[in-house]
Amino acid sequence: AIAQSVQLPGISGKGNNLMVFEYAEDDKSNLGHIVANHGILKAAELDVCILRSTLRGFGYHKNIHIWIASTDYENSNLMILLGYILMGHPEWKDADISILSIFNETEKENKEERLYNLIRDGRLPISANNIQMIRQRVEEDYRVAINKHSVDADLTIVGFNDYDISAHGEKAFEGYEDVGNVLFVNAHKEVDIE
Repeated sequence: AIAQSVQLPGISGKGNNLMVFEYAEDDKSNLGHIVANHGILKAAELDVCILRSTLRGFGYHKNIHIWIASTDYENSNLMILLGYILMGHPEWKDADISILSIFNETEKENKEERLYNLIRDGRLPISANNIQMIRQRVEEDYRVAINKHSVDADLTIVGFNDYDISAHGEKAFEGYEDVGNVLFVNAHKEVDIE
């Protein structure tokens, strides 16, 4: 089904550029199919979003947390763009977007400077006021910080890349038990936002 849907034209008659999949937190059978067919999606040069839905749903549609990691260079603009697209929906019109980034003491200055340079250069379409830098120990899993700081978020957006799939498979999407719905985003290439 995934191979067939990749070949179908979009509503406008043009090819699709993004595929959205969903799996339930308590039924990961769909996730196995998505991971197994990730190579087809990449070969078709598609951006891929995977929504992990929970019984919490989207809560009050008020808080969108976007987590930008150092490995999300290509994903970051698409992640932010999706947050703003959601805010265009009537249910999300009053939502706030927060950009969160994890650092350890040895990389804080470099990471902050890189993020602020991307904003200044117009590469990230957000205000510097929307960024929260989260301190974490080097040995600690980044998902600990996400579970702690996004526990009340109505939607958490997290990037993933090809390495995550090839090295960890379905386990790349585990470890987010304390947060509600999570949208995992993988951009085929960096999205230019003008």
